[in-house]
Amino acid sequence: MKKKLLIVTVILFIGISGWIFYNKMSGENTKGIQPGFEEGSNTISYGLLNADDKVIDNGSILEPKENKLEYTLSLSNFIEVEREYALIVLENFKQIPFTVEGKRYSVYTFNAKPNKRIEFNTSISTNNNTREIDYLIFKKPNYLLDKLDISKMHTLQEFLPLRFKVKSNGAKPKTADFIPDETIKEGPNDTIFISKQKEELNILPTARSGENVFISVGNIVEKKENYNVIALNNWQQIPLENEQLVGNVVVKPGERKVFEYKLPQVKDNSNFQVIALPKPYEVSESDYESTAAFGSFRTVIKP
Repeated sequence: MKKKLLIVTVILFIGISGWIFYNKMSGENTKGIQPGFEEGSNTISYGLLNADDKVIDNGSILEPKENKLEYTLSLSNFIEVEREYALIVLENFKQIPFTVEGKRYSVYTFNAKPNKRIEFNTSISTNNNTREIDYLIFKKPNYLLDKLDISKMHTLQEFLPLRFKVKSNGAKPKTADFIPDETIKEGPNDTIFISKQKEELNILPTARSGENVFISVGNIVEKKENYNVIALNNWQQIPLENEQLVGNVVVKPGERKVFEYKLPQVKDNSNFQVIALPKPYEVSESDYESTAAFGSFRTVIKP
């Protein structure tokens, strides 16, 4: 039986850290290693492994056993530097605790040595209403970039998503609409962006606690897009508006929906990022877009 492995090719010293694609592979126990994606290949590969050490197709259907999803997460850090990562888990787009090697976390940070693979056992509790589980892995979570450096900001903007349907008898949860303050139909556009002005998309490296900013959710393709949007401060989910943790946004081609947002109060400098996940609850291994996720440039919030 053929499997698919999610690969991220990392191009060092260039602003774009890589691209994600599927690669067919045999069912043998490759444990995340694909020909050409080996030590010294300047790549990162990652995915879930089942109890037989076989890669689980990204976008496939997971079936809980005794209301638990238990898998090994494998990440091959085949680059020339040690890197820190942080893992969070979303259930129906809301952050939930999970266990790694039997210990409970809401955010699990780990270091990967140069040209080494790291693996750890994860466990997630589910219920009849669990319809989608997302594993999101962030690069250099504690790195605070408080100046305009496009190359580094692109690298930090991109993260590593794994999205799955969950076999469930429950109804699909309803997500409240994220109501825009304005819909803009011309000018600059991007999928997800944080800026100081709603008319322009200027990168915002830093902002102050409680400052008002604008979150843009845009559509740069030729068909209608549907996103669930969440906000993270230091990798903990925080409300968007009206205490909603998740907001649904439907955007027509060429549109950009703009939302005024008050940043949280912080005591120390913190990383803030907004995430847009397309095609909520429609994840499919045959539909690449449904397994993707997009992040804004990080903004460092200062007290």
